[in-house]
Amino acid sequence: MKAKVITGVIAAVFAIVMVCLQFTPLFEIALAFFTFRANFELLRAAGAKNKTLIAITSVPATAMPFVLRYDLTHYLPVPLVVVFLAYVFVLLLLMLAEYENTRFEHIAMALVSSLFVPYVMSLLVKIRDFYPDAPLSTRAYMMVFTLICAWISDAMAYFVGSKFGKHKMAPKISPKKSWEGAVGGVIGTVVINLIVFGVYYTLYRIGWIRMLEFPFWLVPILSALLSVVGMLGDLSASVIKRNYSIKDYGTVMGEGNGGVMDRFDSAIFVIGAMYALLLIVRAAGLHT
Repeated sequence: MKAKVITGVIAAVFAIVMVCLQFTPLFEIALAFFTFRANFELLRAAGAKNKTLIAITSVPATAMPFVLRYDLTHYLPVPLVVVFLAYVFVLLLLMLAEYENTRFEHIAMALVSSLFVPYVMSLLVKIRDFYPDAPLSTRAYMMVFTLICAWISDAMAYFVGSKFGKHKMAPKISPKKSWEGAVGGVIGTVVINLIVFGVYYTLYRIGWIRMLEFPFWLVPILSALLSVVGMLGDLSASVIKRNYSIKDYGTVMGEGNGGVMDRFDSAIFVIGAMYALLLIVRAAGLHT
């Protein structure tokens, strides 16, 4: 219980700091640190010992937030697919050069840890700027909403499950998770997001912020969907840890509180799903 409370405090502090920094270059710098650590932790979990592999994959992992923020792919002299194929080719050459301590699974993990995970984490930038002409209050709300769906759901599921959980959801993957906790996580996320939206709307009514250009009807729908997605992300990260027989991905968050991947496991799924759902809503003309 104590570790869970500490984890919740860390998540809350991180969310507040990120929201405060989101319109400064420090936001991308902080995000780059987390993408760098995520790449390192995943490779270490997989047992990769090739230092050259870790060094090379750290480059795209760390650069990803800046690539998305400043749309740097437009400055490439060749198509992006050529860069990607060359990157895969280089990683495979590293496997051949140090085949004694570099397995194919390390290369596969490297592609996930240095490209997929950093890309999805960096989509926070795209979510923040999804309504580029909207007031800062709307753009800040987008960040708050996403982080609530990622972390409040996990916290609520834990506390409800610890009190009322009787039916195990995935006993072979995560024995402590229950269906009661899952329901509590979804309901808690919806309720908290509705309260936060109410606070934003109240601030608008008293004239402290400009109108929040995020449709109210989307709040409960996206909250419920993203809460479920976050639980799937949490379980997926647990599967990886079980496959490699590790308890935590790291200790950068403090002894007993895990690493970046332990804190971002559900968030990675939520961030990616949030951006995808926003694109679907826009394409369907339902954003107003």
